[in-house]
Amino acid sequence: MDVKELKNKKVGLVFSSGFFGFFAHAGCFKALQELEIKPVGYSGTSSGAILAAYAAAGMDAQAISDLLFGLKKEDFWDPEPWYKTCVASFTLLKGWLGYLKGDKFKDLLSRTLPVQNFEELNTPCVIVGCNLSICKKEVFTSGSIAEAVHASGTIPWIFKIKPIGEDLFLDGGLVDKVPLEELAERVNAEVILVHYIPSYGLQEKRNAFLAKVLSPQKAYSLSMDIVREEHYRTQIKLVEQQGIRVIELKPFVPPVTPNRLDAGRAAFDAAYDYTMKVLGGDGKTRYLTLGS
Repeated sequence: MDVKELKNKKVGLVFSSGFFGFFAHAGCFKALQELEIKPVGYSGTSSGAILAAYAAAGMDAQAISDLLFGLKKEDFWDPEPWYKTCVASFTLLKGWLGYLKGDKFKDLLSRTLPVQNFEELNTPCVIVGCNLSICKKEVFTSGSIAEAVHASGTIPWIFKIKPIGEDLFLDGGLVDKVPLEELAERVNAEVILVHYIPSYGLQEKRNAFLAKVLSPQKAYSLSMDIVREEHYRTQIKLVEQQGIRVIELKPFVPPVTPNRLDAGRAAFDAAYDYTMKVLGGDGKTRYLTLGS
């Protein structure tokens, strides 16, 4: 499928979870905008929910990039008072829900989103969170966008659990790293592009991983990564059975952390270059349908 044909298709766009992966997602989005690919719907989880929300709200790639590159740690960093952390450490973390309160994160979203509610969006957007109260995946398509993105991006241990009404939420990536099927069910797409940031544990070569000291925490974390990866691959098969083509964009991007936001530029550039190479270049998509 060449780029000209892709531009004439109804294209959906999925942004995966991936810690501070929103810089890489923004690079992909910029490339797609330059290639004049205009999605008919977006979905995202965790860091991907941030990009999905901004894009669906009508922000262009330049505006999103300017926002992210101007981001400072203090814009979202609001830790609990030191004494609460000390008490938690002395009680074996009982009742400790996370280091950051999350209020700054939500306020940042509310201030910077062009619209506040899903009902105001001109382009459909699907956000996924983990609802602890009912032990199920929660799919947000109505109500407050900032609340939904906040819930979807509540990274365990870093953020306190997010309450919405009577329910409690954690990061959507715990239950659905790539909300592909959720978008396919809600948008009339012929092609769905997935910008996928793999978990770093899965990027390591097997022998390199096994050479490390295998702590229970690392083994559990890797197991969860494998489960999420298998769930995603199952989604691909189900979506393609509906006649929807899935094209995966899977760049290798350098990690970005709260203390290394300056690495966001390299992640942005890597995702931009990869997307242009795969979908641009000679004008043909070089990545085959995943189910083929």
